This record gives sequence, structure tokens and C-alpha cells, in this order.
Amino acid sequence: MVSQVLDHLDAGREAVAQRRWADAYELLRGADEEAPLAPEDLELLGEATQWTADPEAAMPYYERAYASYLEAENPRRAAYLATFIGHYYGGVRMQRSVGNGWLSRATRLLVDEPEGPEHGYLALERALLAWGNSDLDGTLELGKYAEEIGRRYGDRALEVRGLQRQAMALINKGELDEGKLLLDEAAAAALSGELDPYSTIVVYCNTIGACRDVAAFDQAGEWTERATAYCEMQAVNPFPGMCRVNRAEVMRFRGKLDEAEETAAAASVELESWAPRIAAAAFYELGEVRLQLGELAKAQQAFDQADELGHDPEPGRSLLLLARERVQPAFGGIRRALADDDLPSYPARARLLPALVEIGIAAGDLDAAREGARELEQIADRYGTPALLAAAAYADGQVQLASGEAAGAVSALRRAFRLWQDTNSLYNAARARLALGQAYRAAGDEDAAMRELERAASAFSRLGARLDRERAAELLGRDVGESVTKSFLLTDIVNSTRTAEALGDTKWTKALRWHDETLRDIFRLNEGEVVSHTGDGFFVAFDDRRRALDAALAVQRALAAAVGITPDVRIGLHVDEATHVGENYHGKGVHVAARIGALGGAGEIVASEEFAQGLQEVRWTDARTVELRGVTDPVRVVSADWQ
Repeated sequence: MVSQVLDHLDAGREAVAQRRWADAYELLRGADEEAPLAPEDLELLGEATQWTADPEAAMPYYERAYASYLEAENPRRAAYLATFIGHYYGGVRMQRSVGNGWLSRATRLLVDEPEGPEHGYLALERALLAWGNSDLDGTLELGKYAEEIGRRYGDRALEVRGLQRQAMALINKGELDEGKLLLDEAAAAALSGELDPYSTIVVYCNTIGACRDVAAFDQAGEWTERATAYCEMQAVNPFPGMCRVNRAEVMRFRGKLDEAEETAAAASVELESWAPRIAAAAFYELGEVRLQLGELAKAQQAFDQADELGHDPEPGRSLLLLARERVQPAFGGIRRALADDDLPSYPARARLLPALVEIGIAAGDLDAAREGARELEQIADRYGTPALLAAAAYADGQVQLASGEAAGAVSALRRAFRLWQDTNSLYNAARARLALGQAYRAAGDEDAAMRELERAASAFSRLGARLDRERAAELLGRDVGESVTKSFLLTDIVNSTRTAEALGDTKWTKALRWHDETLRDIFRLNEGEVVSHTGDGFFVAFDDRRRALDAALAVQRALAAAVGITPDVRIGLHVDEATHVGENYHGKGVHVAARIGALGGAGEIVASEEFAQGLQEVRWTDARTVELRGVTDPVRVVSADWQ
């Protein structure tokens, strides 16, 4: 029996060393059932459990290890575990009193101990508490202390995490250059594989958060993909839920609202049982997406759930009130949020100021809106990220338009549109176009106004942004245009961030150029009308279904035959009536086509049954009925076996 237990132990330890977490969990748990494990092995079992199940299931093993270290008169290691357990209960589970109790134990155990790495890990946790209390100076000093101890005692993970704590504080204090240097150093350590899995994921998540705070969504997207890939490579189960929250926000920024909603909803379900703090962020993101989709009741529910779990629901809640035309409550809510004494950082204010401008204008308080736009401009100039600069230009344009300064509004809104378009923020670019159309109209240029309003309406229709689409329709007038029947084809690049990372900027730019030129040639040869082209795809209209199908097949075959890495593309096909306005198409048919296009995966062609009926050039498979967002009746779709 003793020999069998030792065999399980040795095999379990080896599995941990090789990061075969599922094997390690089974082996060490089996050994523990045969005979109680030593504290070092209980720690390993806790780690294996953490990566295969969730941290909540791991806590009993860590708590047993803590008690065993005390019995073995090893207060330093007991203190380290008490800090780790305290972080879980206080920072993740939001059981503050329990978490504080564990941190008090760690503090008491280290009082009479010579300084060592355990003191540094306790300082990291105190820095996190200071961060939560908006004490940026305290966060900075504690981060420095942790870094110094890590360097002095050769604990690279402690040193790097201390650097990152400092970076977070400096960036939020507005000291961007110094903060970014420290952030890059910490991220480089994670990328190089210097750190243990837990510290690596902590660095990834904090880097994503820092990028997101300053609206560097391209970088946030890249780090999100890296974090997700690392989790998949290491076969760690709980943490992809955290990555999903970040990915959902990046998707929303890029206008992929359906995917963002699905991702945020999955994260909220996955995290609510064991990580309510992060689940709260997922619920808030879900509310933001639903607000843009025009699903106001569902947005309200998501914001309420975020609020219940401790996440501030602003600015989403105030913008929701504005959408419901409750202007004064919305104005009061956003002003209270900005007056909060616990809101000292520039990025935190920058997240609220665009809502203050929009709601202030609606409330007729141009002074408040103007002051908000001015502050946002100062923050954007300080950080210099394209999305913040775009938000500042958009706010300035809104204020000038409301003040009757049409020429200045046109200039500011054109700049906002270009910046958002460059960052592939489709929804925000469409909003800038909508406002720009109003500014042109105020300046007396009706042709330019109609052009921008038509393009905005078309973009909102494809994105599924119902309320914005209705606003554009109101500004256009629905007696404009003619009813036509067209075959619509939509393409979308799948996993563009991950492919860009694999290729590098130069090769990715060349690959995109090849993609765009190849697809345009195919559409031209098949008499397709390119209605719009974003960074990730094309929207094309055809008079003939067969031409549309031939184009879709030609696209996938050209991509499959290409040499080297090329973008993976999914394609949606649908035939329906739409309203033709200028160079654009609007209506339910366009909306259905966009939703069908989102159903496919890399290399797939998905079509409605109406489109596929009678077309024998390809074998149609996987017939199914699907519910499409914003479409009352279910839709029958099929997939093309083009290979």
C-alpha cells in the first residue's frame, strides 16, 4: 500500500512539473485518499484542482496545506498560502470579511519573520486593495516594495508582478511613458515563459486591463488572443471565462455585436458561481452590447445584475435612461458618477465623459456638455490612443453641432469618423457618420448629408443596432428609395487578430491587400455591387442568385488555393427585398443576410433556404432552423459543401 501511494505521489508530482493538470489531479487526489498528503503535496493538489475544475474546489486543499505548514512550524509558507487564500475570498469571491481574516493571519505570521518573498506577495495583495480604494500612490509604493523584494530574493514572478502593479498606477495617474515601459517589461516576461502559469495569466489579464483602460482596443485584442491561446495550450479551465469578458468588449468596439453578446453571456454564466467580481464585469458588458442592439429591457436586466454583484453600472445605466427618453434622471445619474470621490484616475473619467456630453446636450445643458468635451480632449491628448482621440473629436463635434457651429462640427466629426474607421470600430464610425450627416444638413449641404445618413443607416442595419437604425431612418425619411429584390453576400474574416499576430504587421498588411484585391476582382467578374467594405469584410449585392453563389464559391476556392497564410473567411448568402437608397440597401432583408453571415465558421458558406432553392452548382447540407436576432420568425438555413 505504501509503495502504491508513493508511486501515485511521484507520478502526480511529475505530472505537475509537466503541467498535465488533469493527470496530476487524479493521481494526487488518489494518493490523498490513501493517506493524508504532506503540505507541499497538498499545495500541488490545490494547483492541479485549480486548473482542472475551479479555484473554489481548490480552496480546501490550500487550507489544509496552510494548517499543515503551521503544524510543521513553517510560518512563512503558511503566510504565503494565507495571502493566496485571502485574495481568492476577498478579491474573487467578494467575501471581504473572510478575505481580510486570511490576510490578517498572513500579517501576524510574518511580523517576527525576517523579510522575504512572502512579505512581497502580501504587499502585492495590499497594493490590490489600495487599487480598489482608488489609492494610486499607495498602489505604486507597494508595487515598488514587491518588485524590490522579488529582485533581492530572486523571485522573478514577484518582481514582475510588482512592476505591473506600478505600471497600472502610473498609467492611471497619467504618467503614461513610464507606466508603459514597466507594463511592456512585465508583458515581455510573460511572453518569454519566465513565469509560472498563475503569474503568467495575472500579467496577461492586467496588461489587457491597462490597454482597455486607455482605450487601446487593438492592443487589448491582441493580448486577449494571447491569453486565450496560453490557457488553451496549458489546458487550464477556469481562466478562459475571464478572457471572454475582455474579448466581448473588443468585439463590441469592433461592431460585432451578436458575437459580443454571446461571449459576454457565456462568461457571466461561467463565472457567476465562483468569481462574482469578474462575472459582474461580464454582466456590465452584456448590458452595453444589448443597449447598442436596442434591447432595452434585457440591457436593464444585465446592468442590474452587474450592480448587484458590485460593478458600477455607469455610464450604461444613464445611457439606457437616455434611450428611454428619461433625460433628467440620466443627466443626474451621469453627473453623480463623475462627482464620485473614488474616481481620481484619468481613464476612469474618460469612460464616463462621452455619456456626459451626449446626455448634457439632450438635457439642454450645453455648458456641462462643453466642459465634459474639453476634459475628454485633455485626457485624449495625454494618452494619445486613437479611440480616445476619436471619442474626444466626436464629443467636440456634438457640442459644436448643438451650438449651431456647423462648420466646426463637420471638421471634428470627420476626424472622429476617420479615427474610428482606422481602428475598425464599426459601430462608433457609423455613429460619427450619422452626426456628420446632421452637421452637413445644418451647413446647407443636403447631398453630403444624405450620403452620410444613408451609409450610417446601412451600417446600423448590418450591425443590428435597431435604435440607431431607426434614428437614421427618421433623418432620411422612409419615403426615400425604391423596393428591390437582391441577393446579398456578406464576407467576414474569422480570428483576424490571431492571424495578424501569427504573421506580423507587415505580412498581415500584405495579406489583407491580397484578400481585398482578390475578392473585389471576383465580385466584379460576377457582376456584384460592392455596397461597403470594412477592415474585416465585404457587403455585396447581386441581381442574380447564381452569380452570388459563383462569387462565394470563387472566394473560398481562391483562399484555399493561395500559398502561405491567408485570412479565413466566412460567407453568408440571402435573397430578399430591401430598400435601395442611393448606393445603399436597408431593411429586414439586409438584416437577415448579416445574421446568416455570422452563423458560419472559417471557410464556411451559409445560405438561407430561399437563396439555395434550385441552385445545383453545389451540394447543400446541414439544413436547420435558426433563431436570428431581431427577426421575429425562425429562418431555415443550409451550408454549402463547396470543397
